[in-house]
Amino acid sequence: MVKQLDGGGGAEVLEFPRQESLLDADSLTGERLKGMSPEEFDRLPFGAIKLDGEGRVVAYNAAEAALARRERKATLGRRFFEEIAPCTNTASFRGRLDALVERGGEATERFDFKFLFPWGARDVRIRLMVLRDGSRWVFVTALNRSL
Repeated sequence: MVKQLDGGGGAEVLEFPRQESLLDADSLTGERLKGMSPEEFDRLPFGAIKLDGEGRVVAYNAAEAALARRERKATLGRRFFEEIAPCTNTASFRGRLDALVERGGEATERFDFKFLFPWGARDVRIRLMVLRDGSRWVFVTALNRSL
């Protein structure tokens, strides 16, 4: 907070530093992602997964670990579509990501999906993002609070 006096009647003007907050996956840009520290990435309030060109998980935040009930250490380096979330290895999920990659450049797509966990189904909103550098992202926002 910065205090300063206005030039007229001596009234105190309070200025608060601008805070960037990420309320949902739709507010995240490629530029912001690239400048994010590991701590900021881990504090995102929605699941965030970064995949390499082979579909292996190279980044996995705390919100996704809690949602999927998977430890980060047991998830990193594994093939997302085959080992981590085989229910996503479909045209309606993986096919969309593949199509974004084929388009080239920076692209994004959003859709609703139902994860079928051993403990029950979970409705989520998915945002897929492919950046110019070829990085592939999956953002997961829970649509219901049960489970």
